Amino acid sequence: MTAMQRLAGLGWNAAVPPNGFHNRRAAPEDPYNDNPLGLDTPVGEVEIETTPEHRNLVSGDPRCADWTRAYDDPGVVALRARMWERNGIPGLEVCDPDEVERAAVLFHRDGFVAVRDAVPADQLERLRHAAADVIEQLVAADPEGSVGGGAGGLPHRYSFGGTSGSRHLFGRPEWCELIDMPTTTPILTAIFGSPNYIVYGCGGDMAFPGAIEYQGLHSDNVWSELHDPVGGATMRDLPVPSVHINVPLVDLTPENGPIRQIPGTHRSRAPIPRLADEPEWMRFSTICPLPAGSAIIRDARCWHGGTPNLSREVRAMPNVEYFAPWFRSEALQRTMSYETWRTLTPHAQRIARYVVGLPGEPVVGDGFHHPRSAVREQRRADELAEMGESAAAEYLRRL
Repeated sequence: MTAMQRLAGLGWNAAVPPNGFHNRRAAPEDPYNDNPLGLDTPVGEVEIETTPEHRNLVSGDPRCADWTRAYDDPGVVALRARMWERNGIPGLEVCDPDEVERAAVLFHRDGFVAVRDAVPADQLERLRHAAADVIEQLVAADPEGSVGGGAGGLPHRYSFGGTSGSRHLFGRPEWCELIDMPTTTPILTAIFGSPNYIVYGCGGDMAFPGAIEYQGLHSDNVWSELHDPVGGATMRDLPVPSVHINVPLVDLTPENGPIRQIPGTHRSRAPIPRLADEPEWMRFSTICPLPAGSAIIRDARCWHGGTPNLSREVRAMPNVEYFAPWFRSEALQRTMSYETWRTLTPHAQRIARYVVGLPGEPVVGDGFHHPRSAVREQRRADELAEMGESAAAEYLRRL
């Protein structure tokens, strides 16, 4: 059985209302759905299962508020037709892996670049099966797909890293294979102007069929904003601090939830518009069509968001995340086991030196996935308790 066959039949649960069961409302401290505080964004009043850097994306999608989460709902049918008509960035340029300089130029111009044929077929199939393992854990815990997760915590949509007990998937060799690939490492080196960048995380996201909501535009701000009392500089004024590489496991089509990217916004100081205020072209500024196994290389600051998956297949995009040679943040934690680190290529070992633990040291939460943060935290607490008070305190100090 293929990995995609394992996931057949997921999604389209009409019992889950649009935007989920939470009473969503815009965060009063941030009316633009932006996240300038990154990991320091306050939790707020509404409990949404979302990653810390996206806690303020809680207002949901007003356009589908009166729809039913059903494949043949009239609103869904009309949006699907519109997506097939309009979806896709006009003139999207897709590079071959050997077009290193061209890929770097497009990246710095637009804030992202798509590269075809980045992952060989055998490696892609291994990654599909690993992703299916994680997805099956989430479905067992949340059969309706109602909890959601990732940016905004929308139903039928999850974050691989956000649902992980360790917040990363370094425990999966299939994810670690993405760290240093002959197709992407030269491009990363050209983008950063150096091979001395570092890897800090891996995760990605998935959208089940029936994810009818648009995600609000956002940046993946895994940092605290610069403290500059005179307002002379922000993270937007600096060279790229963080790059994420997403790998779609299925062909991205207009209807199955392709990622949307707003070109040129990686250096913009403009406020990110609320979902209700976006011009229509931003909703259709998607990276599609694009074949499975491509690499979408993104400046984490660039405005982006998820789109509805109105197909009948799960759209999953594992990723790996890097910091520039000069950049560090509190997102950098030791969540890779020493034993895993030993299996990496020499280059991957060098750039993973800040995320690896001590020989024999466990990674708390590794391999455990659940959509509820309270369950993940309890699992972590149980594993720390098993280590003993002294060992747990030392582990947390070094984390």
